[in-house]
Amino acid sequence: MFRSMTPRRMRLVCLGSLALNFALIGLIAGALITGPGGGGDRWHGAPLISALPDDLRGGLRDGRPPRDPDARRARFGALMDALRANPFDATALAALLQEQRAKGTARAERVEAGLIAALAQMSHAERAAYADRLADNLHRHGKHR
Repeated sequence: MFRSMTPRRMRLVCLGSLALNFALIGLIAGALITGPGGGGDRWHGAPLISALPDDLRGGLRDGRPPRDPDARRARFGALMDALRANPFDATALAALLQEQRAKGTARAERVEAGLIAALAQMSHAERAAYADRLADNLHRHGKHR
């Protein structure tokens, strides 16, 4: 198959393959940098948060640290540099991924602490209503069987 291809066509196929590989690396890096849900207003543990009353959910949202797009771009740049390095330094890449995992873990711990504090302030009836909303959300989205 490749013998019948002209050099120009072969070059185009190789460039297309390279572009697809970079797109895949970009998707993976973006997922690692933004974390679950791709950033925005989606949180790790979203069903637990979305079942809260609006005022408590807003309070958790207000407690988040401000976004830092420059730091996010710097992390992405470092990740891309590590992927393109020749020779490849697996230790450097592992350190970058561990740093991102630590940030995600810290974020999840902050959300969990806020959730527990919000639930501790509720009466028994409010927690029961919360549990009902959570069960409804999970069943509606097929996450609990």
